Amino acid sequence: MSMIKPSEESSAAPHAALYPLLLRLAREAIAQFLATGELPTVERQEDWLEEWLQEPAAVFVTLWVREGRDGTAEGGEAWTAGELRGCVGQIEATAPLFIAVQEAAVKAATADPRFYPVSPGELDNLSIEISVLSPLRRVRSLEAIVIGRDGLLIVGDRRRGLLLPEVAVDYGWGREAFVRALCHKAGLPADAWPGKARLYAFTTESFSE
Repeated sequence: MSMIKPSEESSAAPHAALYPLLLRLAREAIAQFLATGELPTVERQEDWLEEWLQEPAAVFVTLWVREGRDGTAEGGEAWTAGELRGCVGQIEATAPLFIAVQEAAVKAATADPRFYPVSPGELDNLSIEISVLSPLRRVRSLEAIVIGRDGLLIVGDRRRGLLLPEVAVDYGWGREAFVRALCHKAGLPADAWPGKARLYAFTTESFSE
């Protein structure tokens, strides 16, 4: 069963019926890649590929540990329930949504540099969260940021960083703390914005297993 967590003021209802399908595509993509090294092939003329699924979209996929286990991951890492196990996505909407979800899911499982790759034995103990990003809008003042609604992207000095809307809520950050944390993630000075970097905001449709 999927759980819908749209950021404030995003409209999730029109697409909610398709969320379980996208979550299944993500899980199947990870499973097949771990088994064969290849992504599943989905033909674009499939009857179930509704228009929204074929529209270009920017997507992030996040993997969370369901239950704590001792040393189950490759490399002997131990995990506790609720821990992050991988999060990867793309900011540019260049691929159809169903393909973007598959690619981001596989990269979250195998290419997040913060973690060892997910092993086949771990997959059943992971839950999947998908965040579909809205188009970016330029932010020129702190007052334009709404905590709980907006995720942020910062770009400057050939560096960039992104934080999803729920991160500020989870850590109890206000606007200034949110921007400082974003600068830190991007490897930029805490005061890089507004003078030396560009700031963008976006909303998400986020849903999970």
